[in-house]
This record gives sequence, C-alpha cells and structure tokens, in this order.
Amino acid sequence: MQEWMAAIDYRDETGLEGRKQYHIQCSAGDIAPIVIVPGDQARVLKIVDKLAGARKIAENRGLITYTGEYAGTPVSVTSTGMGGPSAAIVYEELINLGARYLIRVGSVASLQPNIKRGDLSIPYACIRDDGASVYYVPENYPAVADPFLYTALMEEARKRDVRFHTGINWTHSAFYARSQEYFRQWWRKGVITMEMEASALLVIGTLRGVATAFIGTVYENRILQTKGDGVDLSVKDVSEEVIKRGVENSIEIALQGAVNAFKANSKR
Repeated sequence: MQEWMAAIDYRDETGLEGRKQYHIQCSAGDIAPIVIVPGDQARVLKIVDKLAGARKIAENRGLITYTGEYAGTPVSVTSTGMGGPSAAIVYEELINLGARYLIRVGSVASLQPNIKRGDLSIPYACIRDDGASVYYVPENYPAVADPFLYTALMEEARKRDVRFHTGINWTHSAFYARSQEYFRQWWRKGVITMEMEASALLVIGTLRGVATAFIGTVYENRILQTKGDGVDLSVKDVSEEVIKRGVENSIEIALQGAVNAFKANSKR
C-alpha cells in the first residue's frame, strides 16, 4: 500500500459534513438516512412513484434527488450517472449529509448462461474494476456488501415470486470492450453479473462506516453474446415486459429491504 493511502482514515470527518454539496446541490436536512442510488436518471422517477409525499430537492449535472417516505420511513433517491468515478462523488456527498443506508438499484449483464434477462442479481461482493476505488485502497482490499443489509434484500427477495441470483459481481469500466476474453475471463471463475458502479459503493460504504448493498436487473447475457468469433455488444429492447417486471421487483425489494434493515438496527 502506498504511504499516502495508508495514512488516510476515512472514518474521520471530511470537513464538508452538513454543508451544501457541490455536485448534488443538496444541503443539511435534505437527505434521509436511507438513500436509493440508481445510475439512470429515468429510474429515479420509477422509485419516486413508490414514495409518499416525495419532493424534488435538486437537479444538477444530471444528478437528481428526491426525498419522501416509504412505509412511514424517510427515504431519498439520488441518481449517480454512469461509472465508478461519477458514482463515488455522489456516494461521498450523500454520506456527508447523513446517509447511512445506500442501496444501488441498477442494470447488469449476466456472465452465466443460466441467468436470464429479467432475473435479479443480489451480490455479496464485487470485483473492483470500477476506476475509482483503487484511489482509496489497494487492489487486495475487498468490496463487500453490509451483511445485514444484504441479508435484508435476500429475505425480501425470497418472499416474492422472482428469479434472483447471488454471488460475486464484476464492476468494470469499459462497456464497449471488444474482446471475448474481457467478458469470458470471469465467466470461468463463476462471477454472476457485471455492471459499472457497485464496487465503488461497497468500498466507500465500508471505509466510511455506512451500510451498502446492490440489486440489479439483468438486461443482457454477455456470455451468450460472445459465442462464436464475435462480440455482440447490443442491448435488446428494455421496454419488454420481462425487463420492466424485473426493474419493478428490484425497486420494491430495495425499498422494503432497506426499511426493514433500518428498523431492525434501530431496535438494537
């Protein structure tokens, strides 16, 4: 580990706590302890539809924030944009304003042939190729979900008639990589899915002492798309019912799971 990296304790205050945050343009009192953090701005409104009394807090640089209530518990929603570096900024600023439970609700591609479009991925850990966390900690530092929040998501998923998978997710940084081996290297190692923001969330959450987890809907299967000689980098119509149903399930599982974990922790 480099000396400058080893010297930093991310449990120490940043000096920005409670102040208006530069990128998300939110201030003290704007953010609930529970925050759902999708990458896609359009998914924000799908989540907001599940909240009572939701009000728009801010929109800046494509980073949109609402705060409302779910099952009587305050919940915020903030979009992060695409990729680890953008998302890491949002995670940090939300924590500066009091976020204590952050769940990413996103889209993934499958890396196993049995994981189908519309299935859900709830990983307990991620491979760290996010492009941001390497500047926080060395490569041998793990990206793992908070065990209580992860368990809450798993328990909520089991209550529903949904197909979901758990295991290791690969957070990568090159959506349009053109090598078959770029994708297939992790298929051989049993990795279930891939996306671009989760490992940064899990690392920052651990470093800053907040609970983090991830649930994703499978939009494509990159292993089936790399059969033969080529690489198919397309994504089929995401308005199909199987995808819409998966996204809806992921949102409801994230919201109810987060509230369950929050309430259980409040009793301890």
